[in-house]
Amino acid sequence: MDKIFVTAPARLHFGFMNLDEKHERKYGSVGMAIDSIGYTIEINVNSRDNQQIECSNNKAATYAKIILDTYKIEENIRINILESIPSHSGLGSGTQLALAIGSALAKMFNLDCTTSDIAKILHRGNRSGIGIGSFNKGGFLVDSGKSNSIEPPIITSRLDFPNNWRIILLMKNSAKGIHGKDEKSAFDEIENINRFQVDKDINLCSLVMMSMLPSLITKDFEGFSRSILRLQKATGKHFSKFQDGIFYDNDISKIIDFVNSKGFYATGQTSWGPTGFIITDSETSAHKLSRDIKEIFNFNDIFIKIVGGLNSGAIFSDKNNIKIKRINYE
Repeated sequence: MDKIFVTAPARLHFGFMNLDEKHERKYGSVGMAIDSIGYTIEINVNSRDNQQIECSNNKAATYAKIILDTYKIEENIRINILESIPSHSGLGSGTQLALAIGSALAKMFNLDCTTSDIAKILHRGNRSGIGIGSFNKGGFLVDSGKSNSIEPPIITSRLDFPNNWRIILLMKNSAKGIHGKDEKSAFDEIENINRFQVDKDINLCSLVMMSMLPSLITKDFEGFSRSILRLQKATGKHFSKFQDGIFYDNDISKIIDFVNSKGFYATGQTSWGPTGFIITDSETSAHKLSRDIKEIFNFNDIFIKIVGGLNSGAIFSDKNNIKIKRINYE
């Protein structure tokens, strides 16, 4: 195969169930794949000579080189990124880029490796398995938490997200969430000093397994919404030292406080932010609430985007006939 196209969806990360390293497994993530935002990438083999990577994105080129070097492949390739996920916005851009590049090369050169293998090689999935799960199958996801092994967390629950529910994204291009060395330092400090109390951990696991997931299965939007809110408040409070509050961005925090006062509780921040989210039970409700937010708040640098859940994962093709699933919700 001399040419391959791949799409990889953005994801939302709602929080952790456990940050106490006394437990056999820590973290334990909850999240989901979304439509309308993602990577579409084209990879071509230029020639069968010495290894060379032509790509304007340094991260993508680095990921490709690691895969080619690991499997001792000497090929001249060109990578073209046609659509992308905003970096450091809380939407999983790093993991999706890594998995898209690695998996596309694996298919192109018939490599014997899984998505988890690629994640390990490219040092992704060190704490959360939500990005890997979103890439593989999409949907609403819960992972096992991280054990002492080098294996990424495995997906323990995957459910379809209701087709009629919508997510309002509050995006701020002028801000970047905590990432890189700052992110690692924050996790190191949390794990060594400010651990979750055991009773809180048990409550959060119970919240997810006995309230959030059953509510999603039965499409109990009210129960699901309050579960998301509780998980977000617990996670946000735990990380508040590093982001100066429950949420990273003050303007987005004000919007979330407003929608909570109007009875919308499935709200919060994805990962380190700054992107915020509001889940609604219909497209009509999402449009109305979006208009209300725009009328009341005059934040010129906040962009509102309505998306849906994505119940499928990455797509591969040898033809330029695939794009990120995009429905006109605007």
